[in-house]
Amino acid sequence: MAHTLKNCIAVAGLAVVALTGAAQADLVTNGGFETGDFTGWTQFGNTGFTGVTGTFNSVNPTSGAYQAFFGSIGSIGGISQSLAAVAGTTIQVSFMLHNFGGTPNSFSATLGGTDLGFSMTDAVAFNYTLYTAVVTVNSANPLLSFSFQQNPSYFLLDAVSADIVNVVPLPPAVLAGIGGLATVGLVGAVRRRRVAKA
Repeated sequence: MAHTLKNCIAVAGLAVVALTGAAQADLVTNGGFETGDFTGWTQFGNTGFTGVTGTFNSVNPTSGAYQAFFGSIGSIGGISQSLAAVAGTTIQVSFMLHNFGGTPNSFSATLGGTDLGFSMTDAVAFNYTLYTAVVTVNSANPLLSFSFQQNPSYFLLDAVSADIVNVVPLPPAVLAGIGGLATVGLVGAVRRRRVAKA
C-alpha cells in the first residue's frame, strides 16, 4: 500500500504546471548529424570506434541520411554542445537511441549537469527508441552531453533535439481540484492500509 501513497503524491506534484509547446526553434546544431560528421558537437573522452555514417550494420537512420555510432572500449567517450538558453529556461530534450547489446556497456545523457533520467549500465539490446525529458536549467548556455561505453558492440544516436517550452501555472480552480483528488487518493490509501492491517 505504500506504493499507492507515493503515486498519489507524485501525481499531485507534477500537475502544478502545464507545458504549452515549443516557444523557439530547435536549439541543437546538427542534431541529426546530417553534415555527415560531428559539426556543432565537441567530442570528449575515448573517441575510438566513434563516428557518423549512413546505414550501420543494417540499421538505417531514423530520419535523414546519417546517424552517429559509439563503440568506445574500456572507457567513456561521447559528444556535447552548449545550448543557447538563459538560466531558468525549461527545455525539452528528445533523441533516438539504439543499442546492439553485449556487456559491458553504459550510457548517460545530461543537460546542464542534470541527469535526464535515462542512464543505463549493461543494457540489453534494443532497437531505436525515443527518449524525451523536460529540464529547467540552473545556468545559462547549458551543456547537452551524451556519454557512451560499448566494449563488444555499438550504440547509435539520431534525431537529437532541444526545444524551449512554455511553462504555464495552472489556474487556482484546477489546482484546488488536483489537491482534492490527491487528498481523496491519500485517504483511500490510508483506509486500504488500515483494512489490510485488520
